[in-house]
Amino acid sequence: MLITGNLKIGFKEIWTHKLRSFLTMLGVIFGVAAVVAMVAIAEGAKEESLRQIRLLGTNNIRIKRLALEGMDRTEAMRKAQYGLTQKDAESLKRILSDITNVAVSKTVKARLIYKNEIPPSTVMAVSPDYPQVVSHYVASGRFINELDIEESRQVCVIGQEIKNRLFPIEEALGKEIRLESQIYTIVGLMERKSGSGGIGPLKVGNLNQNIYIPLTTAFKRFGLDERAEDLDEISLKIREGADLQEVAYIADRILKRRHNDVEDYEIVIPAELLEQSQRTQRIFTIVLTAIAGISLLVGGIGIMNIMLATVTQRTREIGIRRAIGATQTHILYQFIIESLTLSLLGGFIGIFAGIGMAKMISLYANWKTPISATPIIVSFSVAAIIGLAFGLYPSTKAARLDPIEALRYE
Repeated sequence: MLITGNLKIGFKEIWTHKLRSFLTMLGVIFGVAAVVAMVAIAEGAKEESLRQIRLLGTNNIRIKRLALEGMDRTEAMRKAQYGLTQKDAESLKRILSDITNVAVSKTVKARLIYKNEIPPSTVMAVSPDYPQVVSHYVASGRFINELDIEESRQVCVIGQEIKNRLFPIEEALGKEIRLESQIYTIVGLMERKSGSGGIGPLKVGNLNQNIYIPLTTAFKRFGLDERAEDLDEISLKIREGADLQEVAYIADRILKRRHNDVEDYEIVIPAELLEQSQRTQRIFTIVLTAIAGISLLVGGIGIMNIMLATVTQRTREIGIRRAIGATQTHILYQFIIESLTLSLLGGFIGIFAGIGMAKMISLYANWKTPISATPIIVSFSVAAIIGLAFGLYPSTKAARLDPIEALRYE
């Protein structure tokens, strides 16, 4: 009964001074909202990083071509055959015993044209081992094979979005599409890969919009390079249990020797990128936690300040209550409950504000921000502790007021 009565008094006081109460709660609202949103964003970023790593391959090493310019390019061409080549890939496979598969690829600047439409797509010239290395397999039909490479056949394998755009209700296998002025027969359909985008170096494209053609066909039909050798990427699949860093180091030494120390390539280990991303996220989480802590501290100080002002403002009321039989404990409970109500109400609003912030960031960044119960419970508990801790001194001061002096107060 005592608690119920004090709650009614607390809510009445808050409602009577709505603007003052809201401004008092702002620190708690921002602090709790920051905690909820921070945990959701961090968890979403972690899931996105893991998803990107799965797309890139957890046991892969990717060697990407670097585009040199100006004097760097001139010097590179003077020293060695500039760029990544198929002979580089063959050397790596021959020397490195830990490699299970090698795939080479090159992006082709060719437009998909179908019934006078130009749907968004990426044409990639690849080798037959590509699916095994990137763990992106054929759903129906087949992938590019050795015979396609040897005979430079005009065949292709398409992604799910291309199929849905061009042949929404028809069977795609055996159909023909046009890449620029050339006709290609569809021999395979890739499985769907969820999502695209990514974070920094973990960024990958939308695999569902890819069209794969034989590497030799691309060099022959599109005249990509005078040497018919220049590649965008060499991907290495490493056997389970092998030391990726050690293999990458040896691969780097092999390529430096072949390229006469010209650094026209970049070696990327997706697993290392994941570790870097997680380190960055931990720093990000620490910073946001500090900001949330400062907001909650400011909110607590605001509650204490307003409660002290309230005690002064209601000194005569306290005296009257003491005169008609209220004990020090009654007064103590009254002001602690008012302080706790302010803090919990701020925490409640902050939780919904944090969920809203997380959803907005989810829409902006295009990744999931899962909301779990743990940060909500923790932040709500912290709000309760702040209400108790910062409301204790004003409540004690109110309870210790001399009833006679309080009644004389004007």
